[in-house]
Amino acid sequence: IGAFDHGIYSAVERKTDHLLQSDGKPRQVLWKIYSKHAILSAGATERPIAFPNNDRPGVMLANAVRSYVNRWDVTPGQAVSVFTNNDDGWRTATDLAEKGVKIAAVIDSRSIEPLAKFPGAHIEMGTQVVDTTGRHGLQTIKLSNGKIIDTDCLAVSGGWNPNVHLSCHHRGIPQWN
Repeated sequence: IGAFDHGIYSAVERKTDHLLQSDGKPRQVLWKIYSKHAILSAGATERPIAFPNNDRPGVMLANAVRSYVNRWDVTPGQAVSVFTNNDDGWRTATDLAEKGVKIAAVIDSRSIEPLAKFPGAHIEMGTQVVDTTGRHGLQTIKLSNGKIIDTDCLAVSGGWNPNVHLSCHHRGIPQWN
């Protein structure tokens, strides 16, 4: 539950929280952990990509769209598009296609070969989303090459930033590996 100075950490062990009757036993135990070395794995945060009207309902981070589909088996839209500048956006499109969700388009700002093909989907390389339309939710996206694509959900992936805050507060210095 906490990381403190000098390599001290704390954790809560739940002993009898799940039982109706604890029979005098403690519900929880607070542990103090003293360490010489520790690895803090705080994960990463997905970056959005900025474009006009990116706050319209239906525009989501790609990881959130992937969570809806893979964790909760919920389709975030009927025709989903993916806008990315990294390989992780293609992972989202692949996961959506495997769950039977219609892929309207995959837009990659890089000028590379497409990493996958999806039946009936627009694959746009070296271009980006420049605007969206829709009154109560997303209806279309406009691309920098002038194309307009009908879609009701746009999954956006601008890459990932490591969460280094916790270690930096303890004077840790991030090192690229």
